[in-house]
Amino acid sequence: MRKVWFLITVLVVLSMLASACAAPTPRATPVPSPMPSPTATIQPSRLPDPDEVKALLVQLVDVEKRVPGIVVGMIADDPEERWVVGYGRLSATDERVPDGDTVFEIGSITKVFTGILLAQAVLKGEVKLDDPISLYLPEGVLAPEYQGKSITLLDLATHYSALPPFTTQNPCVEYTMDQMYDVLSGYPLTRAPGSTFEYSNMGFAVLSDLLARRAGQVDYEALLSERITHPLGMVNTHIKPTPEMQSRLAAPHANYFLPSCSDIESALDGADGIRSTANDMLTFLAANMGLTDTELQPALQLANTPQRPWPGSGYIGLGVGVPETGQGMHGHFGNTAGYYSFLGWDPQRKIGLVVLTNAKMPIEDIAFLLMTESAKLVDTILQVDPQVLAEYAGRYQFPDGSVVTIGVDGTRIFIQGPNLLELPGQPPLEIELSARSNNQFHPFLFEAEITFYKNDNGEVDRLVMLQNGVTTEAKKVP
Repeated sequence: MRKVWFLITVLVVLSMLASACAAPTPRATPVPSPMPSPTATIQPSRLPDPDEVKALLVQLVDVEKRVPGIVVGMIADDPEERWVVGYGRLSATDERVPDGDTVFEIGSITKVFTGILLAQAVLKGEVKLDDPISLYLPEGVLAPEYQGKSITLLDLATHYSALPPFTTQNPCVEYTMDQMYDVLSGYPLTRAPGSTFEYSNMGFAVLSDLLARRAGQVDYEALLSERITHPLGMVNTHIKPTPEMQSRLAAPHANYFLPSCSDIESALDGADGIRSTANDMLTFLAANMGLTDTELQPALQLANTPQRPWPGSGYIGLGVGVPETGQGMHGHFGNTAGYYSFLGWDPQRKIGLVVLTNAKMPIEDIAFLLMTESAKLVDTILQVDPQVLAEYAGRYQFPDGSVVTIGVDGTRIFIQGPNLLELPGQPPLEIELSARSNNQFHPFLFEAEITFYKNDNGEVDRLVMLQNGVTTEAKKVP
């Protein structure tokens, strides 16, 4: 079982301090919509009740301690609805409750914008999807090839470029375009572009810079403003936030207790550099869902057209996940050094969702839950029969000989063992788990997934832990 790095022990000390702080009061921030006429028939909402969502956010922040602050925004039509609910705090020293105007990094949701910019460039006749990138690279920069096969703009926009995921592993250190192009010029492709999906931030960084150059703009942000954010009135969406936006920024965290850095890799602005708010992202959702009259519609349709398979996620259009048949959800997750986010919409049901948090902790289960038609959100994700939980209690041994103990106290379940947030001179901490299903759980204080399994006799005999991409099985022992 893999160790959690030593810095994470700091969060245990911080947790003792955090427990003394009063929880902030949750707040819902509705965005007004037109009042129905006296003769109009009010249709039942297809969105979750904001009060139910607020209760869910209280659970995530105060009980599960996944994130310090979180904002959820949803939109629908017929009748048109639009609301924002926020809960938590902006940082350990700033107890303002995040709301629809709080600024977050949106991470890889930025790629959705970059894909639309590519679609616009195609429709304007500036580029073609099958153009090789060598046509638009700065002078002196070489385009890598594989056995004569060139990287195209479409390869970049669909993660089929054969370029690596990252060009630097430290998001807290500035990384320039010149440095990135130095890597590109000397990078040896190991397979043909267009042959295999591999998620690449570098690919989108290259794409965004090429689009800005082709349009004659000074940088990616200028192109973003000219063609998307300004036309849509998204005044709080920028790469470099204004001083006023900075005053509303939710501070980044590696997890609930541990502060992090803000993502400053300037070369990767077109991959994960946008800062925005829930209110602005709802405006963006409304355009993608066809709820607003905008000249962007042809580009939005092209960007959302399936181009290539996205293994495990359906298909990918230009920078956005899309269903193959048009039936299902469009969207993208995002994360940076201190944030996690989700943007998604269902064109058939005409509902859309944005979730913004200020900690690098996954919220996929919450996002997909909010997009379902569940009536009782908290009950849906939290209620596991105590008798079922009791079956999981016991000791489990991993192949390296280490043993973890699963404890159960009524409706609560805990894990304790070596390498799990240890403090010098202290016994291993008991860490509470949160249910994702009747047999699948995740720890509150670090990122992992724990699943329990039964043998042919119906007895729980093992657990499987997925952490940092590594799956390890532990057998139940006396």
